[in-house]
Amino acid sequence: MADAEMKSIVYALHDSVMVLAAPGWESLELSFVKAPAGPMLEAIKTKGSGTAVPRAKANLRIQPQHEAQRLSEALGELVHLLAAQGKSWTPGTLTVSRQTDFADWKLLRPDGSMAYFERLPREELERLLITDSLLDLVQGTERAFEDLQSGLERKLGHVTGFAFDSAETMLRLRMPDGSMQTLPAQVVGQYLPEHYTWSWSWSDIEASEASFAAVRRVCAPEAAQDGLSALWRPHFHCDEGFAWTLASHVAVAVGARGLFRGELPDGSGVIFFAVMPPKPQ
Repeated sequence: MADAEMKSIVYALHDSVMVLAAPGWESLELSFVKAPAGPMLEAIKTKGSGTAVPRAKANLRIQPQHEAQRLSEALGELVHLLAAQGKSWTPGTLTVSRQTDFADWKLLRPDGSMAYFERLPREELERLLITDSLLDLVQGTERAFEDLQSGLERKLGHVTGFAFDSAETMLRLRMPDGSMQTLPAQVVGQYLPEHYTWSWSWSDIEASEASFAAVRRVCAPEAAQDGLSALWRPHFHCDEGFAWTLASHVAVAVGARGLFRGELPDGSGVIFFAVMPPKPQ
């Protein structure tokens, strides 16, 4: 049980590294310092030829300092579990190297000895949340979404309320003057900030299929494509910014005009809608 728990922590650590590291990395050296709450990430040094030619980084809308904190906290949990097995580690160095078929994680003591080793095979890496395939995918639609979204926001202006007719798949927006604007839409998903949880619309068993059909086709949960689990996992923990990034990619893929972010009346969360082109008469 402890070994399985440690491996799940390494999964989380790998996701964090994928967020923080430069694109195309092959090996990393993470240095930590001792802090009251546990090990704290001090620096990440990228090694290898994978970053020889700098590449633009996909905008995941995740604050690096927040992700660095999550990484440090996860490592603290791993160190705690190791201590329970009689394996000590003083904050120092963690190295990660990856090849086509695996990634190796090594927790090193100051004398160079290894306190912990974990190899993540390719089939496991392809099931993680943040992958090269996902980064390439969202980066490929970034510019198109920005253009679409700026146009939609100019058109809508300030909105004071909303309602959604799931049977007709129509989004009704209340404007400042009390008038209503009606737009075709697909529900992309819901974010609950209290639980830091994103849920895709198609995972709601009570929702009308018509309200998410186009979104489901893009996410393709039945296919469970390697490297794209962020699209086919029904729900997972993340920042709202990352949920928006995923929703923005889906908006472009379904041919939407942009996204509308609607806050739930009780303040418990938000719903993202893909605003679609007018329906044919």
